[in-house]
Amino acid sequence: MKKQFLVIGLGRFGANVARTLTKFGHSVVGIDQSEDRIQRVAEEISDAIKCDATDAEILDSLDIPNFEAVIVAIGEKYIQNSILVTLISKEKGAKKIIAKAGTQTQGRVLSRVGADVIVYPEKDMGERVARSLISSKMIDFLEISPQISIIEIITPKILVGKNLTELNLRHKHGITIISVKTNKNEIKSPPDITYRFQPDDIVALIGDNTQLKKLGFTEQ
Repeated sequence: MKKQFLVIGLGRFGANVARTLTKFGHSVVGIDQSEDRIQRVAEEISDAIKCDATDAEILDSLDIPNFEAVIVAIGEKYIQNSILVTLISKEKGAKKIIAKAGTQTQGRVLSRVGADVIVYPEKDMGERVARSLISSKMIDFLEISPQISIIEIITPKILVGKNLTELNLRHKHGITIISVKTNKNEIKSPPDITYRFQPDDIVALIGDNTQLKKLGFTEQ
């Protein structure tokens, strides 16, 4: 199912989030004050808007509650803006707010003003590199919370030749397959319940860390 996301701040982190969400078939609105940053992503996402996101009227006009999540990706040097945007987004009815932070202190403050998930890009990237070195099949990894992670992986043996109905991962293990990218670069988000996974598919899934490890998804 196609979902809508709002990314505020289109620096390296924000732009990568916006592109990745778009790659998986979702609609993304990006906001930044920099014309250069807007131009770099304008043709890759649904809509890129040059404006000041700390302006409550602008956020009002975007109808914040319609977005699946608001990603606050403003640079750590402008933490005051991040705090203000997070606070306004919460007041405007955001379903979920994911905020970027550079330090634990910044993260605590952002949580207190309404952020549901705090992301530390440098720490997270270090973990991703380490996991990719350990695993021969894992492409990407994002820990959403201490219990839940999203992973992108080349089809594990347990999935090959089977479909969602046969696997029944959600009911058996609490794991949901978000999307599949085939060797023809077709993206199925989510895949049809009759689609049989191929050995060279790239599968994105979300689930409990314990179950992901138990099934071998995080140790290939």
